[in-house]
Amino acid sequence: MNMRTSSAILLMPLLLAWGCRPAPRDTSRVIASAGGHKITEQDFTTLVNGLSSDTTQAHDFLTNPADRERRAELVNQMAMQEAILSYAHLQGLDKDPIVRRQVEGAEAQAYFQAMVQKRLQGLTPTDAELKAFYDSRVAAMKAQGQDKGIPAFEMVKPQLPALWRQDRGRQIAQELQQEIRARVPITLADDYKPAVQQ
Repeated sequence: MNMRTSSAILLMPLLLAWGCRPAPRDTSRVIASAGGHKITEQDFTTLVNGLSSDTTQAHDFLTNPADRERRAELVNQMAMQEAILSYAHLQGLDKDPIVRRQVEGAEAQAYFQAMVQKRLQGLTPTDAELKAFYDSRVAAMKAQGQDKGIPAFEMVKPQLPALWRQDRGRQIAQELQQEIRARVPITLADDYKPAVQQ
């Protein structure tokens, strides 16, 4: 997957929300258009604010002259996504049942990732949580016979918050799947049930 494709997939949850939500009349300047669809400064600002959990960082990205090229690339990605959608409709792909199923799958994945990220937002591990996380990793390594050369907690402490967030993200994803199954019943025919229900 190339960088443009992966960026478009990362943008999908926000672009879906951006396109599906009724909004007050936007009178801000049009900064791009594709297939008759206009992208305004307000659209762009909303997207950037949604991509960053740090409002200062988002504001800096939107205003810093040094970020001009990055802003241009992001607007170009937004416009290209609109162009792809328009062209796909012209090709009749929106009526193809296989493509529709793929789009639904990508949409579900984008929504799921957005829900996980929303629950992760603002979570910062305490020193005690980092130490417990470190200790659990060390115990797992020792249980596998890999107890030589393990660095001390203080040496790896700066890297632990990112690893803790990844681990917490996996836990949240599992909890969210269980929550979804509890709130939205899933029924499978007997001959399509997996041997081990997840």
